[in-house]
Amino acid sequence: MSITKLLCASGSIIATLLTGACQSNNLATSGTTITNAKYFLLDPSKQPNSVDPMIRFEQRHHLRGAVTREQRKERQGHYYVFWWHDRELTPVIIRLEYRQETTGVNTRVQEIRVNSPRRSNKARFQVTGANYQTGGRVTSWRVSIIRDGKIIAHDQSYLW
Repeated sequence: MSITKLLCASGSIIATLLTGACQSNNLATSGTTITNAKYFLLDPSKQPNSVDPMIRFEQRHHLRGAVTREQRKERQGHYYVFWWHDRELTPVIIRLEYRQETTGVNTRVQEIRVNSPRRSNKARFQVTGANYQTGGRVTSWRVSIIRDGKIIAHDQSYLW
């Protein structure tokens, strides 16, 4: 094979690889986006060391009504809120996948089915109770919005 043919062949392979790597996963074309994610770790045995009143409010909010030590322990764990916008207004599934300290690479899943989404939506998840007591702290997470079996939007923690 001549050097010219070799250079042309390798050039076309490189061009194919480069354009393939630049292709989008088409998540942005669906019209559904996750606009914000909020995370809170509740440990009732510790007082939040913050001057921000919202941090203290979060702890009091999640512990409201918990009187006994067992009730407070049941509420210990991770709380997530995801805000998302949707243009299509057709049913979706919001899926939270997460890994915990003691589970290693095993992924746990929670799902919420939304039959009638609005333009602006909010999904809440929590990893508390026995799930938190046995699995430990959440080390990484990914949230996905799924319509007709296809992921149309997603967000994830840095370590995912």
